[in-house]
Amino acid sequence: FTQRAFLHGRMDLSQAEAVMDLIRARSDRALELAGRQLRGALGRRMAVLVDGLLGVLARVEAYIDFPDEDLPPEDLALVRTGIGSLLEESGRLIATGRFGEILRGGIRTVIVGEPNVGKSSLLNRLVGYDRALVSPEPGTTRDFIEESLSVGAHALRLIDTAGLNKTPNTLEERGMSKARERLAEAELVVLVAEAAQSPDQLSAELQQVGADPRTLIVLNKSDLGAKGTPRDWFGKSPLLLSATTGEGVDALIAALAAKADAFQTEVGPDAVAISARHSRALEEATSSLRAALAKLDSREGAELLASDLRAALSAFGEITGRIDNERMLDQLFASFCIGK
Repeated sequence: FTQRAFLHGRMDLSQAEAVMDLIRARSDRALELAGRQLRGALGRRMAVLVDGLLGVLARVEAYIDFPDEDLPPEDLALVRTGIGSLLEESGRLIATGRFGEILRGGIRTVIVGEPNVGKSSLLNRLVGYDRALVSPEPGTTRDFIEESLSVGAHALRLIDTAGLNKTPNTLEERGMSKARERLAEAELVVLVAEAAQSPDQLSAELQQVGADPRTLIVLNKSDLGAKGTPRDWFGKSPLLLSATTGEGVDALIAALAAKADAFQTEVGPDAVAISARHSRALEEATSSLRAALAKLDSREGAELLASDLRAALSAFGEITGRIDNERMLDQLFASFCIGK
């Protein structure tokens, strides 16, 4: 039915995609942005871009039939200004792509620390069931384990990783390599240490992780002692908790929600968060606009300049579906088959 609505002009392609985003929304924030896109937020932004580009293109094409005539200085300035404005707005939209990825997939939240500090126990406590194996033996987690968690209006992708051991064996080293890969991709990091530890007891690598602005520091095993006001760790106040008893876990969830709030896109009725498909089309349009600007600066023929502008117009059209690409549309709408 959504495909029929698109084919009959009742909605543009970005609105049709928003229907699937609504179905797949994993958080209140994702639901909110999908609703805005369904109401045409991205379509309105693209309409402004297309209208601006058409104005620039019309000015350039007026001179194609007169190859002996150069664009006058005033028109050159207007075309250059117009292309510059298009590049700026395209850049602002492209910048929302990372936020769109976070909304649709969840905020990647990596749990790191030394072996046997309670990382897997903390994951189990947060998700509410025994997702990861727990053992007193260090190095139980050799691979990363991923689970979803709703925190406030946000969805988190909790990733439990192998302990970063100072003296790893061969198998532990492979697990640590994967942990470092996940850490590099993380939007949020939870560094787990024991309540009885001090910051200088950590490895240099974990000390660097602790100082990272993305990182929340958790001092686990408070039920074994070391209660009281947490010490200062890398200019931060650690959270004292017990993954065994649940004490302090609510405070951690609140802190995660506060961190997640930092991943807010621009506010307002036309706020958007583009998808990977939109991002690719905008990148193509940006590349064509930059090529047009280069031709303008080198005073190349108007027909060459117009060719780049038409390519940018075609790329913009891919976002809202003002194109004739049956194969792409079939592939896109095939993902709407959700069963019963």
